[in-house]
Amino acid sequence: MRRLIPLTAALLAAMLGFWFTLNWIPGFIMTRAMEQLGNGGAATNTATHAPPVTEASRHVVRPSPDILYSICPFDLSNGPLLIQARWPRSGSYASISLYDSRTNNIFTLSDRDAGRAPAIWLDRPGADAVPDGAISVSSPTQTGLVLFRQIVEDPSMIAAADAERRSFRCDAQ
Repeated sequence: MRRLIPLTAALLAAMLGFWFTLNWIPGFIMTRAMEQLGNGGAATNTATHAPPVTEASRHVVRPSPDILYSICPFDLSNGPLLIQARWPRSGSYASISLYDSRTNNIFTLSDRDAGRAPAIWLDRPGADAVPDGAISVSSPTQTGLVLFRQIVEDPSMIAAADAERRSFRCDAQ
């Protein structure tokens, strides 16, 4: 009986630690990231285009200088979001990734997977109206993040690629 009490306490501590790790930490991480994005000037439901990465950039751990990033924190409390972009004409790789408020990747689309320029309709589960030609994605959480990445293979093309990726938009509907 004496061993049963410490064993039960250890089991409860392990279960609590497991729950804490899976349920609280991801939400905390995303909340902090959204706060930092807001402090950095990123507005909700609006695309923000980060400047090209240099050796001095440290907003992302070990950022890649050959990737251009655009980000859009979203909040679906006032309705859906229409996400649009133009794929690079150079044939360079580009992708759009959607993350919920718990850091889960809920959708990713790359130029290799989609033959045409994407239009993504992001809404809560159960939404009915989706514009013609748009890909419907349901977010399990009300808030989250949309990330657009474009690889620039030739450093001399960064300015042209930067202008091109600015077609990435997030518009509240």
